[in-house]
Amino acid sequence: MTYRIVVGFEGSPHSSAALRWALDEAASHSGEVTAVFCWQMPFLSFPGAFDREELENTYKDFLVKAASEVAPSPKVPLRTVVAEGDTTESLIAAAQQCAANLLVLGIRGRSHFPGLLLGSVSQGCAASAPCPVTLVKPTDEL
Repeated sequence: MTYRIVVGFEGSPHSSAALRWALDEAASHSGEVTAVFCWQMPFLSFPGAFDREELENTYKDFLVKAASEVAPSPKVPLRTVVAEGDTTESLIAAAQQCAANLLVLGIRGRSHFPGLLLGSVSQGCAASAPCPVTLVKPTDEL
């Protein structure tokens, strides 16, 4: 059975740390990683203002480039997926579809108050994911 990890990734330092951690974790289990970039149609748009297919292709290109910059030669298979919709719901759906063993998210960790450490996506995924959730802080914030 393949060990599968889904990681939320949008190119930020905290999501890059999560991707690196997920790749290392997958390598220790001979597993695979799926990096998921979530997006939503701009809220204040009108019909025809944005070309959905063009936006999705732009996001796909960005995701592949950003992931390859973080992990130019991954030791395990690395898939990239672009998902349109609510971030929490999209990450949970990706974890379900991949039959993930683990969902990994980066956190900013800027708050000095433990109750404020988690954002809404982290809290939502921790509460509803079909698998364990690991939250990763960039090493410069530890």
